[in-house]
Amino acid sequence: MKLSVALFVGMLIISSSCIEEKSIKFTQLPTVEKNTNHQVPLSAFLNFETEQDYDSVFIAINDGVNISELKYNREDKTKNGYLLVLMRAGKKINISLRLKDKKGNIYSSDEIASFATPKLPTDDKVFPKIEVTKKQNKEKQELTLFNPRRRMPISQAGSNSFNTMFGMLVIINQDGEVLWYYNTNSRISDFDMLPNGNISYMTQDNRIVEIDLAGNIINHWYAVNRPDGGKIDAIPVDAETFHHDVSLLPNGNRLVLSTEIKYIDNYYTSETEKDAPRKRQKVVGDVVIEFTPKGDVVHKWSAFDEMPVMRIGYFTLSDYWVRRGYPNSVDWSHANAIVPLPNEDAYLVNFRRQSAIVKVSKKSGKIDWIFAEPTGWGETLKEKLLTIPQDGWNWDQHSPHFTKTGNLLFFNNNNFQARPFNKTKPINESPSYVVEYKINEENRTVEKVWSTENDQEQQVHSVAMGRVSELEDSGNILACYGALLNSEYFDKMTWWNRGKYPQWTMVREYTHTQNPQVVWEIQLHPLTKDSQVGWTLFGADRIKIKNVVE
Repeated sequence: MKLSVALFVGMLIISSSCIEEKSIKFTQLPTVEKNTNHQVPLSAFLNFETEQDYDSVFIAINDGVNISELKYNREDKTKNGYLLVLMRAGKKINISLRLKDKKGNIYSSDEIASFATPKLPTDDKVFPKIEVTKKQNKEKQELTLFNPRRRMPISQAGSNSFNTMFGMLVIINQDGEVLWYYNTNSRISDFDMLPNGNISYMTQDNRIVEIDLAGNIINHWYAVNRPDGGKIDAIPVDAETFHHDVSLLPNGNRLVLSTEIKYIDNYYTSETEKDAPRKRQKVVGDVVIEFTPKGDVVHKWSAFDEMPVMRIGYFTLSDYWVRRGYPNSVDWSHANAIVPLPNEDAYLVNFRRQSAIVKVSKKSGKIDWIFAEPTGWGETLKEKLLTIPQDGWNWDQHSPHFTKTGNLLFFNNNNFQARPFNKTKPINESPSYVVEYKINEENRTVEKVWSTENDQEQQVHSVAMGRVSELEDSGNILACYGALLNSEYFDKMTWWNRGKYPQWTMVREYTHTQNPQVVWEIQLHPLTKDSQVGWTLFGADRIKIKNVVE
C-alpha cells in the first residue's frame, strides 16, 4: 500500500520505458475538494474531465515522505469525483494522475493538484493517544481497523450517556499513523470490512449500518422493538434488539444477535448466597435472527428453548440490560458473538455469562456440542458437552473462530474462574490470553494446541470484549484485548467494584509458533495525562482497502 518516493518514481520510469505515455488533455483541470461528510475528515474527492476515453485511473497520493496509489475504474467516479483516502493528518498532499484506456494506452500529466489534510483532534474527549509499543521488522505497511470506545468510569455522574453516545472507527498503518477515521453518535460494537469495500457496523442504539469510505450510508437496518426510539429512516427488522455481533452470509442475508424477555418464577436474587430468597424475575435471553436485505426475518433461534435458564453466571444479576433500556431485568446468557459455518449449515454462539461456546444446527435448531465448564447443564444437554481438562476451562470468553486448520481459536478473558455459588479467584490471579483447541467432534474431546499464556510478556487482565483473528498472509494471530484493568489499583479492586477504576486497551500481533512472540503492539491511552476519559476496544481487524494498489 505504501511506497517510498524513489520506488514509486522508479516504477514510473520502468513503466514509461515499456509503454509510451501520452499527455492527458484536460477539459476540466484536476481539483481536490474536501469531503462534505464531516464524519470522515481525512478524505477528499478528485475531480477532472478529459478528452481521452479512459478506462482506468491511477491516482498517486504524495505527502512528501510516502506515496500511495489508488486505482479506480471510470464508472467508480461519483458526482463529487474519485474518493481520496488513506492520507496522513496535517500534511500537504500532492496528487498526480495516470490514465489507461481499453487499448492499453497510458496517459499522464504534469498537472498536479494539492490540498492540506486536517490535523487530528486534540480534545481528549474525542480522540485517544495511539502508541506503537512494539514493532519488529514490519516493512510492509499493513492496515488495521479498530473502534475506540471512550470510557468515563461508571462512578461518575452522566458516564453512561457520555460513553454510549459516541462511536468511532479508525484505520492506522504499522507506525500507528491515523489514515482514516469516522465518527458517529452511538457507540459501535461489531464492525466488518465487507467484500464490496464498504464497512458494516452495529450501534448501541440497535442499528446495523453499512457505509462507504466517504462515510455515506449505503444500507441501514434497525430493530423495530428497540427500547430507545421509534421509527427512523432505515429498514425495519422484527427484532427486540441488535447487539454485539452481526455476520454477512454468502446469500446476502445477515445473521445477528438479538434478545427476548421472559418472566421466570422463583429466580435467583443473589450470585453469592445460594439460599438467598428468590422471586419472579424479568430475564433477558439471546436470540439468533437471520434477515434479508429487505428486513424479512427468515430464521430464528432462541436460547430459552434449548438452554437451562436456571444456569446462571457471575454478573447475570448485573444491570447490563437495565442500562440499555430494560429496567428491572437480569442478564441471563449474554451472547457476544455469532459465527456462521456455511459449509455445515450451522453456527457458533458465544455466551459470556454461561462461559460457553455452543454449536447450533441451523436446520434442526438443536445444539450439536457445548464447549464449557460441565456443571449445571442438566441431563438433556449432558451428552452434548465436549470433554475439556479442568485447567482448560474458559471463562467469559469472546470471539471464537475456526482457524484454517479447523481448530477453535478464541480470547479467554478468564474472569472469575468460577460459577455461582463457588468462590471466585481474585483479579490478579486471572490473566487473559488467546487460546486454540483442536476439537474431535466424533469422540467429543478437545486438545489445547496453542496459547499466549506463557508469551513472556507482562500479564494483563481484560474484563470485557476481546477479539482474535488468524492473519491470512502471515498466519500470525491478531489479538485485541478489549478492556484492560490497571494493575495500580489491584490492592483495592474486586470483580464487583472494578467499574469505577480506569481502563485501557491494546492490540498485539503474535507469531503462531510454539513460543509465541509479539511482533507488533499498539496501546490506547488518554490523550492528556490529567484526562478522566479512558479508551477500550470492541475489536481490531487487519484489512485491505479495495482500491489501494499494493
